This record gives sequence, C-alpha cells and structure tokens, in this order.
Amino acid sequence: MTVWFVQQVNGEVQTEIGPLQPKELLELVRKGSIRPETKLRKGDSAWFPASDVGGLFEAASKRPLKFFCPSCGVEVSRPPVTCKHCLHDIQKGEARVVSAEQPDQLPTAVAQAINKADDEARQSMQNWLRKRLPRRSG
Repeated sequence: MTVWFVQQVNGEVQTEIGPLQPKELLELVRKGSIRPETKLRKGDSAWFPASDVGGLFEAASKRPLKFFCPSCGVEVSRPPVTCKHCLHDIQKGEARVVSAEQPDQLPTAVAQAINKADDEARQSMQNWLRKRLPRRSG
C-alpha cells in the first residue's frame, strides 16, 4: 500500500510526518492540518503541494461511512465481519450503512429503524401465511 509523508514548516524548522496511510492523510485534511499549499510526498517521490493530489480535498470533504449490524444495530467494522455483540455474520451489502455526520445519534436511530423494519416484515409475513395456509383444527 502507498504511504504518504507530510512536510510541516515552523519558522526555519522543517519536520516530516509519516509514513501515513491514505485514510490518515484524509483525516489530517479534514482536521485542517493539510492545506492546498502543504508539501506532501508519496513514497520516495519529490515534495509537491497537496493541491496537486487529484481528488484529495474532495475525498476528505465526504464523510466516512459507518456500518451497523442488521440484527442488533451495533456499529461494526466494514463487512464482511462478525458482529461482536450478537455474533451475526455480516456479508458485504448486508450491513446498514450511514454517513457519520451525527455519530452520537446514529446507533439509536439505526436500531430503531431496524426494529421497525423487522416488525413490519414480521407482520407482513404473518399476514401472508394466514392467507396462504389453512388453519389447523386442534
């Protein structure tokens, strides 16, 4: 994987930060530590302004995604993964995905949405079964 380095200048002193993974670089952009004029280098390349990295600032403006278990609503890492709370095996495309704009409110909101969807699905399935299957006499 590609590693990045950031050059910080404080007066006459230049320091190098790195190696950084791409997501760490994006986090520094989000925090404002890297601006368009900040010098970067990729691997062993020469230093260049951050503005020369196509899509860097656009990618940093997008909020990271958070993933939640479809069974219990607990936040999980990017699927495929096993939920540590309920041990549900979550495959790609199965987790609930939301933007991390309001991190404190997401788990509750997602859990409520999941519970509502589960209740509606359960009622729908019960209604379908009532219509399709004859009643047993006991």
